[in-house]
Amino acid sequence: MNQVLVVGGGTGLGGALVRNLLDQGRKVAVLGRTKPSDELQIQKFYSLDAASVDWPSQFTIIEKETGAPINAVVFVAGSGVFGKASLIPVERARRIFEVNFWACASAARAAAEYWASNKRTGKFLSVLSIAALRAVPLESYYAASKAATLRFLECLQLEYKHRGIEFVSVFPGLLNTGFRRSAEWYGLKPAFADEGADVHKTAQAVIHLLEGRRKAQVLGWKERTIALADRLLPGLYDRVVLRSRVEKLMNELPVEH
Repeated sequence: MNQVLVVGGGTGLGGALVRNLLDQGRKVAVLGRTKPSDELQIQKFYSLDAASVDWPSQFTIIEKETGAPINAVVFVAGSGVFGKASLIPVERARRIFEVNFWACASAARAAAEYWASNKRTGKFLSVLSIAALRAVPLESYYAASKAATLRFLECLQLEYKHRGIEFVSVFPGLLNTGFRRSAEWYGLKPAFADEGADVHKTAQAVIHLLEGRRKAQVLGWKERTIALADRLLPGLYDRVVLRSRVEKLMNELPVEH
């Protein structure tokens, strides 16, 4: 039986994805810095930082040690930093790109070459953010890293589609996990840290995309409404909602000296 490799499957959405995949009888291996719950019967856990993995070698190791080929990679690992761009240290901004862009891009590129060289098909699914599709106030580096990943995966899709290798991006909005609470904030307190969509329902939607049973890549009715408005009535959401929200947020920030 084939297996799914979940990168960042320890907690939050990643943990929910692992649990849902196992409930469906799928074989699952997990790579990341946080180990999933011991009650989850995964194939194997690899305690590694996604930003420093030798992916070609790692895919070979996983398949050899688990005895099952990897036919899908779900990349959930990510890092967040929020606040006014001028207040965020450059080294912290670079780290965001190391995790959100470079780690994901390196894993996707390696997976494509691994499957192609072995004359196999496969699917690489990256959990991004609605911020990859539009500007979000006080999320400059986070949004930019997600947008860069989206465009890179779109390019890989063009290069490898004829090989039967797919790249799918998913765009959730706020999720009720500890992600925003544990992120770094500059110039403001954590916002919406305990709000958001149900993580298990979101995990189910992601798996439906992985299996081809769902087409809509934007998750959440609010997020889908925004995406639809941007497509049909460009600029409407900015004028009606975003402009006043940005003004309020900027007024709440400390004055820089």
